[in-house]
Amino acid sequence: MIFAKRFGVLSLVAASFCVDVQAQENCNFEVKLLLAPTQVRAAISSLHATKRLRTRIYFYDTPALDLLSKGLILRLRQGASNDLTAKLRPLPGERFSSSSVRERPKCEVEITGGVEGRSYSVGTSYSAGHAPETGEEIVRLLSSGQKRLIEDSQIQIDWTKVKRVAEIQSTSWTVPAQAPLHKFSMELWDSPNGKILEVSTKVGPDAGRAAYTELESVAKKNGLELSAVQQSKTATALKEMNAVPAR
Repeated sequence: MIFAKRFGVLSLVAASFCVDVQAQENCNFEVKLLLAPTQVRAAISSLHATKRLRTRIYFYDTPALDLLSKGLILRLRQGASNDLTAKLRPLPGERFSSSSVRERPKCEVEITGGVEGRSYSVGTSYSAGHAPETGEEIVRLLSSGQKRLIEDSQIQIDWTKVKRVAEIQSTSWTVPAQAPLHKFSMELWDSPNGKILEVSTKVGPDAGRAAYTELESVAKKNGLELSAVQQSKTATALKEMNAVPAR
């Protein structure tokens, strides 16, 4: 009886903790702008981009992109970055609350094409040379925090249907500060289905909208043509590579 009472108190405290964390959640912003892929050389020159780094990126999903359609992204990077990331972008109208205490998801508000969307991610280092091909291999590599993120998302996954659905060559550059923006980055994704070029910067919780406006201003000032499609480069790349119509 004593144990039951103590457990009940602990459960109440844990539940209160989750509610409080969600209520006090104050996420940083990452603002993104897609440039026309033909602007690579012009952007490198006009933005004085330096420190070119190459990374191989792999994405895991079902052939029908069932995970992406529910807001879940599984990404493995090798090269300049070596990590495995589980990221959740809640669908419009959905809320997410993490029950993890030790390995809490990183929260960001992403602005792409002027549209805001919250994301939660847990990343771990990955040192093995082999890039897994199946869902069964990936699920064995997930950390406890990544598994908890997926559990809290309430997304049901048939890991036997998950496989490596995309392989992308990423080239990234560092761009010096252009007042009032601090330094930002430029990244080119190159896949068999085409190229995606993005400039982005990260700012604090209260500076997202202003940073997006300034990023547009920088592109315009340097005469850089914007991409006709402004959406997540992950969604763009996966839908093009797997021939799934955009929602």
